[in-house]
Amino acid sequence: MRNERQLTRLLPILLLSLILPARGLLAQSGQGGVPRFEEVSGHGFGERVTVHAEMVRYLERLAATSDRVALIRQGKSWEERELVAAVITAPENHARLDAIREASARLSDPRRAGPGELEEIIASQPVIVWFGGSIHGNELSGSEGLLKLLEHLTTSNSPSVRQALEQAVIIIDPMLNPDGRDAFASTVHRRLGGAPNPAREDWGHDFTGWEGVGFRTGHYYFDTNRDWFAHTQRETRARVPTMLAWNPQVSVDAHEMGPGTEFYFDPAAEPYGPYFPAHAREWFTEFGQAYAAAFDSAGFEYKTREQYNYFYPGYTTSYSSYQGSVGMLYEQGSPRGLAGLRPDESVRTLAEALEHQFVAAWTAVRAAVNRREEILRGYFRARQTEIAEGGTGTRRYFIPAEGDPGLVTELVDLLLRNGIEVGRLSQDARVQELRDRANRSVEPRSFAAGTYVVEAAQPHNRLLRALLAPDLPLPETFLAEARARLERDENPRFYDITAWSLPLLFDLHVYGSSAGDGPPAAPWTGASSQTADGPAFPDRTPAYAYLVDGRQVASLPVYHHLLARGYRVGLLTRATRIAGMDVAGGTVVVKTGTNDADVGEAVRELAARFGVAVHGVDSGHSEPGYPTLGSAQVLVGRPAKIGLLAEGSVAGYSFGWAWYTLVEQHDVPVTVLRSSSLSGRDLAGFNVLIVPHLSSPAGLARGLGEEGLERLKIWIREGGTLVTIGSGTAFALLQLEAIALRDWYETEEGKDAYRFTVPGAIVAAELDTLSWLATGQANGSLPVLVGSSRVYLPPEGPVDSGRRVVGSYAPADRELRLSGHLWAENRERLPGSVFLYEEQLGAGRVIAFTEDPNFRAFWRGANRLFLNAVLVSPAAP
Repeated sequence: MRNERQLTRLLPILLLSLILPARGLLAQSGQGGVPRFEEVSGHGFGERVTVHAEMVRYLERLAATSDRVALIRQGKSWEERELVAAVITAPENHARLDAIREASARLSDPRRAGPGELEEIIASQPVIVWFGGSIHGNELSGSEGLLKLLEHLTTSNSPSVRQALEQAVIIIDPMLNPDGRDAFASTVHRRLGGAPNPAREDWGHDFTGWEGVGFRTGHYYFDTNRDWFAHTQRETRARVPTMLAWNPQVSVDAHEMGPGTEFYFDPAAEPYGPYFPAHAREWFTEFGQAYAAAFDSAGFEYKTREQYNYFYPGYTTSYSSYQGSVGMLYEQGSPRGLAGLRPDESVRTLAEALEHQFVAAWTAVRAAVNRREEILRGYFRARQTEIAEGGTGTRRYFIPAEGDPGLVTELVDLLLRNGIEVGRLSQDARVQELRDRANRSVEPRSFAAGTYVVEAAQPHNRLLRALLAPDLPLPETFLAEARARLERDENPRFYDITAWSLPLLFDLHVYGSSAGDGPPAAPWTGASSQTADGPAFPDRTPAYAYLVDGRQVASLPVYHHLLARGYRVGLLTRATRIAGMDVAGGTVVVKTGTNDADVGEAVRELAARFGVAVHGVDSGHSEPGYPTLGSAQVLVGRPAKIGLLAEGSVAGYSFGWAWYTLVEQHDVPVTVLRSSSLSGRDLAGFNVLIVPHLSSPAGLARGLGEEGLERLKIWIREGGTLVTIGSGTAFALLQLEAIALRDWYETEEGKDAYRFTVPGAIVAAELDTLSWLATGQANGSLPVLVGSSRVYLPPEGPVDSGRRVVGSYAPADRELRLSGHLWAENRERLPGSVFLYEEQLGAGRVIAFTEDPNFRAFWRGANRLFLNAVLVSPAAP
């Protein structure tokens, strides 16, 4: 009865004049030979979960039969599913798509549009509207609703559809996360017995936390909706070029949320990022009124302004807004399958949920078409404003060749992929009015020719500031409300992290300058024609050793692969000086006299593969005061045989970040071990075991049992390295009883204290540079991303060589916070507490990270510590 009533309520939508002209909602036949969705998929909307292959088949059939459709083949997912989007517009627009894209590019960059061209462009330019569906794989209705919109646009000849096709180019990317979606769809279908069972207890709805994260995310357990500026995942990186090529003026990301709520559309709740485009915020209200009118007429329930925010720039919606679009969010209450119960015990079906998504999406198209000229004009003016704003405040950023050269190149490439213009100094320049990456004023300094420069006066001014600025303050009113909510024991509504400054995450020294005219710089595109001849390599076989640059974290994969191939390799733990050449700590030493003659080719191949510089020395004798290359400061390497714990109590995100960091970023193979099988598994084939963050440390201990815990401790004593991350450290402390750290909350001072969680802030940490674990971190400090309430103290009593605090947060007399929000209590508790700790246990050791060094795979500056822990530990003293 409920569905019948809601279908009846759809009829008044047909009477909406400006939003939904007559006959504009219901699909009609009229496109001869163009199939309906059911004819291709074999099921009607909402009858089954549409899987990726069915979606691709439908899009390909439309492209073959309709003159309204063309396809964009953007790439493939990790699991090799094709990432396909459909371009839907009138045939006459298809005939001039290149001109439409060019005109959109000129609107996006007013510097390319001549005087008086704006009105000429707007007169004939369609508004470009982009839709993305179900970036979270278990949020089904977004994809389904967009497929219904696609059917409507290709099978109807109503006046409203014809107008939309004439005045808009609509890009529909129905499945942003095909890997996670297909995994969820397979489970839903496999557990289906006849009609869908909406009961919460039915196994079609009863998933473990591990399964839920796996369905939500992609192959590597990443939340792709947090990856839009970082581009760590194939799915994101493949789609950003589409956005940059088309420059959509309107964008929509169709999600689902929990089953206990109804449809959400923008405007969002506070806070917005300080650089969030005003143009998008203004249009949120305009589109929101259109959605409200459509939903009111249909009798659909909805909410707005109460929940989501646009502070973090890595969501689909916020990122597209920073790219100039009006980037909007839909959140539909989820059936979590084909049918599920609401809290009031009424049934929500997938068919009902997708209808809401469809109505909202079609409303967005109609509203964009009806306000086409205003949207295009506002889009252009907003870009003009961004360029003008670049002439105030920080006018440019300098990225010198300091720190890890590989990370410098990676950061610049990332900016370019985001559409941000980068230049390079053509000559040495002395620059005034400088601030460092922590926003501290510094003395004028000279930058060498070749230093990268990012001018703020460009169309992506707000995005580049959001990514490069040291700190983006939260509004005081929001913080006051958040504190009040905490004191009422309510959620403070921090929807995501509060700090993500790329110079801090990459541990690179980037400087902002507010000086007037900048020094001469040539545009840099990163094209191969502009690139030097690759990293340095000796032009002859050195008499003593090849030295792989220890400043680069990529030297560690080279170290690992050489060991795996059977070569004898060392790792220098202290900086030295050989024949007038400074050699960094962390340098890989490959001696020619103790290896086969082909070692040079192996080093050359791996150095080229990982982009690492190599030098040669004819002697291992050092200058006075420095260690020789045959001293105890060179660890003789042993191959790491790595096990990574998964499933059960292991947190899916932390597992995925570690898995991806090793396998994809550094090409280090690992064996993934189910935590449920660990108690009975022979660990003799491994010398490193990684325990990611845990949802329940006690749960992992229960799974292992007393015998399994003791077997794990014996494995450590016999030479194994246990690397723990986040609450994995609590497991090592409390359940395994293998380390002597102290939990501040168990002390007299902290036992009754409220746990104030840091909402993703960046703080300063200090490193013990005498420890092998910190080798390669030359300056002895590191920006650390903190996102928990954990506070660990060093062991009581004197710390001997078997117990070592390798990294601790800055002490109370030094600057702690670098970026993001810390509660006053965090500022009091964190100084001097432990970030990285090593404790020896027999012949083995436990290495404990109290935060996750692999966070979202964009905290690149911490990679060295993690790789040291995993790859170097088998050889550590």
